[in-house]
Amino acid sequence: MFRKINEYNIETTLKVLTCMAALFMLLPLPVMQYVGEEGLMALKSYEMFVRDDWLRSSIFGMVWPHSVLWHWPVIVISNIIGWVHVDIAVRLVSVIASWLTALSAGLMARWLFNQRYAGWLAALVYLSMGEVAFWYGWLGYVDATFGLFIFTAIATLWRAIATGRFGWFFASLLLISLAFLTKNITAYALYGASGLLLLWRLKQWQLLKRPLFLSAGLMALSVPMAWQSLVVPAGENTATTTAHDVLRNFAGYGLWAYLKHWLTLPLIFLFRALPVSLLLVWLWLRRKFHFKKNPTIATLSLLLLICFLPFWISAGATPRYLVPLYGLVALLLTGLLLQLDPIQLRQSVVLMALIVLVKIPYSLGILPYIKDWRPQRDVKIVAHEIIQQTLNAPLRTQDDVATGLAIAAYIDVWRQQRPPIRWYDGKESGVYILAEVETPGFGQLIKTWRLRGDHIYLYWKAN
Repeated sequence: MFRKINEYNIETTLKVLTCMAALFMLLPLPVMQYVGEEGLMALKSYEMFVRDDWLRSSIFGMVWPHSVLWHWPVIVISNIIGWVHVDIAVRLVSVIASWLTALSAGLMARWLFNQRYAGWLAALVYLSMGEVAFWYGWLGYVDATFGLFIFTAIATLWRAIATGRFGWFFASLLLISLAFLTKNITAYALYGASGLLLLWRLKQWQLLKRPLFLSAGLMALSVPMAWQSLVVPAGENTATTTAHDVLRNFAGYGLWAYLKHWLTLPLIFLFRALPVSLLLVWLWLRRKFHFKKNPTIATLSLLLLICFLPFWISAGATPRYLVPLYGLVALLLTGLLLQLDPIQLRQSVVLMALIVLVKIPYSLGILPYIKDWRPQRDVKIVAHEIIQQTLNAPLRTQDDVATGLAIAAYIDVWRQQRPPIRWYDGKESGVYILAEVETPGFGQLIKTWRLRGDHIYLYWKAN
């Protein structure tokens, strides 16, 4: 591999490395136990399947007004490979989304930069970025899929505005609607801001006067309203839920929290786009690289800034919110890499190759050791013990932290002949109850576990 790089057969090398990076995304899937919210995502998918309701998700039997599109491929994959492997299914959806994002970035780079290997370079940049390769690119969260739809929507919108072709615009509206159905309505904010910026940069304001474009845009905006009126349970509101989540990122923080956030978030964003982002910064600081201004690089930079700004000005926004922006980051980094001289470009490819290879020990040893192999980390053992303790008796829960959700997710799919675990309403008797805090009112304490820094209490509520 490295000999080919040195011979500067760049396109072949990029193809090999990109395929390797894509395949290595699969490495953590069967190795890791549930991480963070993965148990929650598995639970929601399984309950949708058991209830045969593809439009409303639920957690412990309680319906939630959340978008559900992400759960559909999880259900399909789990039906194929078996629900006992739903932990793999939730991650496989994210991996496929990452592959498709890399493909979209490659196609967009080929169009933007018009260089033979620009597409393969962009795909490799995306798949080798730290945030994608080591975490959200494979983790069974909704973020990779949400990012796929937002990025591809903005990319196709760019092509629509640049060419004036309605087909591209319709595709972008479809993609941003899928983004909403995947997570929430904030997708439209990023899409709208990007659209206004692109209209300004490309001087295509006349598109706003075309009836076909206007009518299609208005129809796309009706998707959230249709979802609200036809699917969301009475008394719930997806827009209100999103607004509350947004306001939480601004309210209750002092000046120091804001200052710290404003200073650190750009640095975190830059660091998590490693290795290329850090290499370019290093070359620039060493005065070995001078950026050449061109309209495409300027537009990409402004797009990133306008999409980054809402998360930057708040105090509570986490780096997780930035996952949809990494497709744009890959395009910007690709444009800058194409300005490097041949030696510097080879260095960047070697660096990405090293990141790709590091993924092997990271996935098979380092991460499992941190998350699963140390003492009091094995969720599956506790789930098996709870099944042995409860046998066929009804099992309820009042444990909704990540550890409790992971335990419930394993138990549900391991005993599919039993109904899924439900939330304990405080009224039932003759049931076992899982709790995250000590609650003597639940009855006889059967056993306590210390797991991943949390306590799990199993009670028996007699008749």
